[in-house]
Amino acid sequence: MEKILKDVKKQIKKAGKDSKIERATIKRLLYPERILEFFIPVGKENYLAAYRAQHSSILGPYKGGIRFHEDVSKDEVEALSVLMTLKCSLIEVPFGGGKGGIKMDPKEFSENEIEEISRKYVRGAYPILGPDTDIPAPDMNAGEKIISIMTDEFSRIFGEPSPGCFTGKSPEDGGVEGRVESTGYGGFAILKELCNLYNLHYPRINIQGLGNVGSNFARFAQKEGFKITAICERDGGMENQEGMDMEEVLEQKKKGKYLPLKEGDKEFNNKEFLKKESDILVLAATGGVITEENAKDVKAKYIINLANGPVTRKAEKILSKRGVVVVPDILANAGGVAASYCEWKQCKEKRKYSREEVYSFIEKTLTKAFKKVVNLQQERGVKNFTLSRAAFSVSLLNLEEKMKNDQ
Repeated sequence: MEKILKDVKKQIKKAGKDSKIERATIKRLLYPERILEFFIPVGKENYLAAYRAQHSSILGPYKGGIRFHEDVSKDEVEALSVLMTLKCSLIEVPFGGGKGGIKMDPKEFSENEIEEISRKYVRGAYPILGPDTDIPAPDMNAGEKIISIMTDEFSRIFGEPSPGCFTGKSPEDGGVEGRVESTGYGGFAILKELCNLYNLHYPRINIQGLGNVGSNFARFAQKEGFKITAICERDGGMENQEGMDMEEVLEQKKKGKYLPLKEGDKEFNNKEFLKKESDILVLAATGGVITEENAKDVKAKYIINLANGPVTRKAEKILSKRGVVVVPDILANAGGVAASYCEWKQCKEKRKYSREEVYSFIEKTLTKAFKKVVNLQQERGVKNFTLSRAAFSVSLLNLEEKMKNDQ
């Protein structure tokens, strides 16, 4: 993740130069305002490294997920907190960037141990959290059940119920309807805008990663009539150029293995995935999937980054020269934070948002940002002025305007 952190900072500098952003603004965004590091005891001798990065409060309270994963590091949470600042600025929600995590493999712990770890994380980070300060949300391996536990622990320490201190809770615990599928729905909204912009009529779509984000994206896309022609996960994938039945595929996923379901279904090794023919490639798994080494293998003409940093900066340059359009992660996966804003407002206003209202807000917010990014790209008309560069520029221009208005 150190590489992704360096890439993000380079992109900020480049976008700042593109849009003539004041050096003081860029300098302020290159450093986090705070990174908390502490250790969570488990048993007598085991200690888990835990982090909470608070990158910027220019726009409002820090916002960002908490992940449970063995690859969590200080550099990772810092990099992702920077991207959250840019994401919130891009879609114009009043949050700053934050990110947290615990370095652990959840499979190695019991359900009771994970609950205790979750509560200890809140105890360790409590002094810097709060509904008007820093509002964490779910991330990798930390779903709504864990967020509800963390909310309960925060409220216990605070001395009274505080549902606005976390978002991503279950609806029964004060969460908003539609939050679970919100990132996938946001990616689907971007898919429709991409098709409108480039006049694509029901293109073939290949998806890497069928976790919460990828599976919900697939459901929304197929329901609208889009054809999913290949899927891939860590242990392999399957394709069918006539289209796959995603509900059946996802049902198989629950059983732990993909098997051919109908004539034309073919299994393949996941190393072959990027070489598969498609019009649109959706990356919803992990970071660093497409690099300068394998960018040449990509057959798709359009890429939607639903994961964080799946295409490296050098790889995007190579793809851009080939005419491949890459929708950046800070735009494509912003549906989650848009829904989190609805939940936060729901807690503040003490009124219930419907699923339809949440979907409508996500679509309206991401569509507006997409159009601003495309307009800026077209205005510049500079060779290799990618959607990523345009998105970073729009984010920085919004942040600079906010800083000037606050002076």
